[in-house]
Amino acid sequence: MIAKMIFGKPIEDFKRLMRIGMAFLAIGLAWPKFLPVTGSLGTDAIDGIRGLLLGLGMGLTLWAVTLAGRLRRARRK
Repeated sequence: MIAKMIFGKPIEDFKRLMRIGMAFLAIGLAWPKFLPVTGSLGTDAIDGIRGLLLGLGMGLTLWAVTLAGRLRRARRK
């Protein structure tokens, strides 16, 4: 229902959501370690951005997993 409200039609390709979610997770995990954190951002802002990226990644990945399960169950019937 939420996907229908956001995208206008049901999402049938869960792989795209999984890829986007995994990309957010990878960026969230690798960003503070491999890129030099310089500039006017404080440590709280950096932690907030990292938390946002990790949260988006986890949420999209879990959404893709539940969508894959629903599609699998719908195809069995």
